[in-house]
Amino acid sequence: MIALYRLDKELEKKIAALLEDTGHPVGYFYSIKSILDQMMNPFVVITAEPYGEELESFSLPVVCLSLDMNDVQRACQSISRTEGAPVRRAVIVCGTQKEKQWLEREYAQDPGVPGVPCSFRVREELQPLSGQTAYLLPVWSKHSLPQQPAAAPWHLVEPSIATLRRAVQQAESLMAYTRERLREKHLMEAVVNSAHDAVIAVDRHSQITLVNEHAKLLLGLNGDVLGKPITDYIPHSDMLRVLKTGRQELGDVATVFDRSIVINRIPVIVKDQIVGAVSNFKEINDIQKMEMALRKKLHENGLEARYRLDSIVGSSPEIAATRKQAALFAGTNATVLITGESGTGKELFAQGIHLESPRSVGPFLAVNCAALPESLLESELFGYEDGAFTGAKKGGKPGLFELAHGGTLFLDEIGEMPLRIQVLLLRVLQERRVRRVGGERIIPVDVRIVAATNRDLAAEIEQGHFRADLYYRINMLGLEIPPLRDRLSDIPELVDSMIQEVNEQHEQKVMRIDPEIYRLFQEYHWPGNVRELRNVVERMVLLARGGQVSRESVDFLFAKRKASLPPALVTAKDKRIGPEAEKIVAALHQAKHNKTLAAKVLGMDRTTLWRKMKQYNIE
Repeated sequence: MIALYRLDKELEKKIAALLEDTGHPVGYFYSIKSILDQMMNPFVVITAEPYGEELESFSLPVVCLSLDMNDVQRACQSISRTEGAPVRRAVIVCGTQKEKQWLEREYAQDPGVPGVPCSFRVREELQPLSGQTAYLLPVWSKHSLPQQPAAAPWHLVEPSIATLRRAVQQAESLMAYTRERLREKHLMEAVVNSAHDAVIAVDRHSQITLVNEHAKLLLGLNGDVLGKPITDYIPHSDMLRVLKTGRQELGDVATVFDRSIVINRIPVIVKDQIVGAVSNFKEINDIQKMEMALRKKLHENGLEARYRLDSIVGSSPEIAATRKQAALFAGTNATVLITGESGTGKELFAQGIHLESPRSVGPFLAVNCAALPESLLESELFGYEDGAFTGAKKGGKPGLFELAHGGTLFLDEIGEMPLRIQVLLLRVLQERRVRRVGGERIIPVDVRIVAATNRDLAAEIEQGHFRADLYYRINMLGLEIPPLRDRLSDIPELVDSMIQEVNEQHEQKVMRIDPEIYRLFQEYHWPGNVRELRNVVERMVLLARGGQVSRESVDFLFAKRKASLPPALVTAKDKRIGPEAEKIVAALHQAKHNKTLAAKVLGMDRTTLWRKMKQYNIE
């Protein structure tokens, strides 16, 4: 459409006649409000130059009418015919600053009327008027014509058909731009319709200008709703408030047709003018499904850390000191080696170190080095290229080092890692670069390593099962997790926390536990550490009746304890044990199965004692 803005009727007729054969529809507008009402539809505007500035803020294609020297010459000839003699007076052509500049440049090249001195002024600067001068003013400025003394008449200058034709031709050439805008509009509509979110837009009068199919489905809209007031379908639509205030509203929850949805409402503001509003919304059920899928994917890939150091239960001096040391390690970027018996919570400390570190915003990946065969562990750690081996995923796959870039990689049971993989791991730790299996590209990685083991790596080095250079590389900072029997005072706190967690997981309502159970638990040596305690607590909660746990609920544990406590407290499965094994059994009996005390009696490290107990099958 070609729009004519604030032109008088005669000019409108002339321009409409020129456009009659072009096939372009013509619209007539007389106010900014009428222009705003059509902002959602692309069009070209023809207007007089003084009004062009009014439309600059709306980013519309505008063609401005202006006079040329031919129009001035025709006006002078008209004055001559009216006065019956050629014009000999001075002529001043008045207009806007832009019209003045254009005419001055044209007059410098062609003076126009011989013998008539002509000059150009901005009309507001003419004070006072002279009766010896002829004043020329464009016809579109006649409504602002000042009071004219009889001795100083004003003369209106009409644009010629040639001037109008140039403007029309320019407007027609700009229609290609409007068609491109229309194409972009259709493209936007296609994009909006392909969006999973429901989207609806209104103009400043709350009439619907855009709606996708998903919004129609959620709102129950049928047929063609474009151009109709949104209040016809939603009588008390909150979009009206957004149009009035110009403030966006995010995360609003509402119920539509028994469906709970989350709504975002955003005003459309052009040059400080509110020209419409857009609302996008989604069913809460969809959001919950997406969240569950994302959490599942992250959990499957080990890409999240959930436990902070302050969430590790226990207030005994042993565990408090360990947490404090872990927090100190978290502030560095050095490799950490976590040691401790099975079930002590080494991975919890690894996650806590990650979440307390500057890398907490990065990924946390975990891999159990003992759970995968050598070939699979290599491809998991370092990735592989397309076709690296039979069954390889098309396009290849990034390894855990690449996926953990900017974060932390937790290598659990690193003492079980094959020697060949240890060599590859050492190279990555030294060079901070990784190469995929079957590939040639060297990929830089920025990963912090936290390793864990329940083995005595020093003894493994002596036996040739672990590389000394890798041990020194990963043991930059060592963190030893105390076993549960060394912090028995934490048992009441641990039990209460575990009961609450099991209640939530299994929808139980155990509210009371027999205080004697705490004492009995503190007399047990807990060879499985916190993991064993968790299993015992979960069993007694699941079997509890009446919302409380009695002393009889844990008889199974102490029956097992009595069976494992013959006169020597501990036994060896192989009765043909040697002198060293006998000394270990005696020391454990003397220390009441406290491995730390028994190790001191034997003059060895506690981890060495644990390894020898495993070697001799001592229970």
